[in-house]
Amino acid sequence: MKKKAKIYYTSDVHGYLFPTNYGDKTERPMGLLNCITNFEKDGNTLILDGGDTISGSPMAAFITEQAGELLLSEPFAKVYNAAGYDAVVPGNHDFNFGYDRLSHYLGKLSAVCLCANAIDLKGETGIVSSHIFTLDNGLRLGVGGIVTDYVNVWENPEHLEQIQITDAFLAAKEELKLLKKKSDVTICIYHGGYECDLDTGTVLTSGNENIGYRILKELDYDIVLTAHQHMTVKGRDCFGTHTLQLTANAVQYACIEIEYEDGACTVSSSILPAGTHHNREPYETLLPLEKQVQKWLDLEIGSLKEAIPQKEKIEMALGGSGVADFFNQIQLAYTGADISCIGLGNNPIALPAHVTMRDLVRVYPFSNTLVVLEVTQEVIKQALERCAQYFAVKGGKIEISEVFLKPKVEHYNYDYFAGITFEVDLERPVGDRVVNILFEGNSLAGRKLKLCMSDYRASGTGGYEVYRQCPVLKRFGTEVPQLALEYLKNHPDAEILRNGGLVLYNSRL
Repeated sequence: MKKKAKIYYTSDVHGYLFPTNYGDKTERPMGLLNCITNFEKDGNTLILDGGDTISGSPMAAFITEQAGELLLSEPFAKVYNAAGYDAVVPGNHDFNFGYDRLSHYLGKLSAVCLCANAIDLKGETGIVSSHIFTLDNGLRLGVGGIVTDYVNVWENPEHLEQIQITDAFLAAKEELKLLKKKSDVTICIYHGGYECDLDTGTVLTSGNENIGYRILKELDYDIVLTAHQHMTVKGRDCFGTHTLQLTANAVQYACIEIEYEDGACTVSSSILPAGTHHNREPYETLLPLEKQVQKWLDLEIGSLKEAIPQKEKIEMALGGSGVADFFNQIQLAYTGADISCIGLGNNPIALPAHVTMRDLVRVYPFSNTLVVLEVTQEVIKQALERCAQYFAVKGGKIEISEVFLKPKVEHYNYDYFAGITFEVDLERPVGDRVVNILFEGNSLAGRKLKLCMSDYRASGTGGYEVYRQCPVLKRFGTEVPQLALEYLKNHPDAEILRNGGLVLYNSRL
């Protein structure tokens, strides 16, 4: 007899509950509250989430900053519970606040948390490897979860003292063996992405951050739901497994339809927009919180001597960015490092003379902390060569390289440096473009320097693997937006100064 099941799937919500991106007060077709309005749940339906929930939005930042009763109430869990989520998987950013915060959040969730490669040494998170859901029609859906094991690369080691992240592929493989014995349909929710093009098999990313393609090719789950890369990948069958991925911030959700008969499983899916409507509850209950966030965002927190105008990405990369100069100036002042680097987000950015919290979270939407590394001349050269890879020359015109645009847009992996000046010859081959590096007006001559950067970059992510071999001189626990807030309070009418950066060797380009 044919049995049917339906799955609603979200991922990478990043704390976006309400229909706003917080860059302004305009309502937009987005937000988890809008997504869940579309869910029609019955006894043959599951609602699943692929992780990265409690970090990433101004609301998430506000809840963390206010702490106290607001944090303990776990507003995000309230929405997931109201929607009737059955299972969630932790994303890499869900580990950002340490074990106790993750444990408290999961404790407030009605959904089961699945992660086969997370070993809870303390036993307070309630994380399990997988769960068999038996639907009203008798169909057994075996759902397992895994998270990219690059959590070990990115995360503050203190946050992982009581929870171990093991090899993602091996965990997925072992869990599949168990699920097959007890399930009619096997499902893997993987908070990670695809390392290869699904159509051609062309390698897109190196390392093991993303292993979705390998899972599809070497394991035979019926369904693999991915996350993490923030790409819209429409549902398709790949090596006999149905797979898809959603973009970030609750702009869309997926609906997966399953038909099962005589041991055979047929899967189809659609990716749908969040829409413009929301149910009265829990919207009304959380609206006072949203109003507090919006008020908080409009508070003036400081001023600049001059406003920083918006520029095109290529113009910023070639001629410098006032916003990058601002954050590098803060990083150098706070850490005492010799030099500093920073990556900026994908969206256009500018800062007015009178800066609000909304301006700050718009230009720096990351919850990064700072790390100071000891770097040699060779390390600096390799890192700058990665930056120089950002540019492509076509027909005598400088453009942004497709390496930073595909498979997803990654302007944030181009770093702006302060404290050193480096000359780049774009007519030379990639990997050999940096022709001169100066510190305090002199060549490095084998000198070691103290380089300040985000903890994200210090992990070697984004093509900067060379940093992984560098000694860590110091780690700082305060997040960069908070440092910027303190800097503006202590420096009225702050003057932003250019401090080195990229110089083109070939002025004719």
